[in-house]
Amino acid sequence: MATMQGVIHGKTVKPERERGLPEGQRVADDVCPLDEPPAWLERFVVDPTVLAGKFVIKGTRLLVDDLVQIVEEGRSDDELRQVHPELTPIDIEAVRHYARVPEGLRRSFGGWAEDAEELDKYLNWTRLQRKARRPEVQE
Repeated sequence: MATMQGVIHGKTVKPERERGLPEGQRVADDVCPLDEPPAWLERFVVDPTVLAGKFVIKGTRLLVDDLVQIVEEGRSDDELRQVHPELTPIDIEAVRHYARVPEGLRRSFGGWAEDAEELDKYLNWTRLQRKARRPEVQE
């Protein structure tokens, strides 16, 4: 048994290197992300008692998509806290990070693999953000 690493493209996984198996060989594979999810994502939960399948800020009934809309209107952190005093600075930072995720990916929560081009853009953006924070890391 061998571990395979690769990149998801739509509904397929492209291996990083050739595995030497014949074309059409059936295999079993467990897929798991190699990178940890970003810490800001931990501030969001899916709460079906608020709205099924949509992110809310943990510990509140506030829809993340509604907050993103306010952020995209150019509102400041202070304005957000005035409208929603239950938000912490960490919550607002998480919303601002999420607002930078391409809109198509936000709308298709859970279905990113269906939009390979948008996913590739987001993953590339994420790599660039990590590289900018850690310039000593070389690709």
